Amino acid sequence: MTLIGVDWGSSNLRAYRFAADGAVIDRRESPRGAARLARAEFPDVLRETLDGWLEADTLVVLAGMVGARAGWHEAPYLPCPADPAGLAAAALRVDDAPARCFIVPGLSARTAAGVANVMRGEETQILGSGLSDGTIVLPGTHSKWARVEGGRITGFSTVMTGELYALLRTQSLLGQLAEGDEPDEAAFTLGAQRALDNPAGPLPLLFSARADVLLGSLAPTAVASYLSGLLIGGEVAAMRDAANDGLVLICNAALAARYRVALALAGVSDVRVVDGADAVAEGLWRIGELLK
Repeated sequence: MTLIGVDWGSSNLRAYRFAADGAVIDRRESPRGAARLARAEFPDVLRETLDGWLEADTLVVLAGMVGARAGWHEAPYLPCPADPAGLAAAALRVDDAPARCFIVPGLSARTAAGVANVMRGEETQILGSGLSDGTIVLPGTHSKWARVEGGRITGFSTVMTGELYALLRTQSLLGQLAEGDEPDEAAFTLGAQRALDNPAGPLPLLFSARADVLLGSLAPTAVASYLSGLLIGGEVAAMRDAANDGLVLICNAALAARYRVALALAGVSDVRVVDGADAVAEGLWRIGELLK
């Protein structure tokens, strides 16, 4: 049986063809993300993307926003705790696909106070990270901090760091004096340290990204990095109880470098970085093996 995994996000999709032992023997990418498609377009886009890969016994496992309410078919959220077997059992069969096809469900969680959280796509990366116990952080638009115990995702929190940064940088008063987005390590570290040191978090500090420029203590070219430091430092401060040695970051190298700085300032130096594409491929393969 040929196993194919597809990480189908909002803006693009990545497809992986696996060998029997789980090794990726071929991969493809397309800019035709779920948010760009009408529901009726999904079957043809999948068929075109997998052209030449599909055989009579092919199994296709999809994860990500393809299973969202506005995607191809909504795959209901599976409550935590969840492991690969649980995700496979709850996977949604897609009847209008060009092959035998399943969509991995997202996960949901609630705190003791009843605060709700959901994720879709990250669960597959987490289960492909290789960590069986500890904290996994997936930085990004909506950063996820997940707890893994015995190979099961037992809960998670979401911090909207990336989206807040984009809004403040491009649509707020703070970004008006900023010049460029070149990394400035000193400015980032200053912002992160201030956020970590402030018991009230970054909110009372954000306006300093403008005030320091006006008073000559922050260069306009440093605003972007300083603001990033305030927000990432604030994220780490808010999640300090979960930020322990042995933490795993799933992200690209640039984001990993910034989170390493903020985590080190918080006293966490033992951090492992896992490439997101490798993690999602491993997670898709693990779930696919259970669906065969």
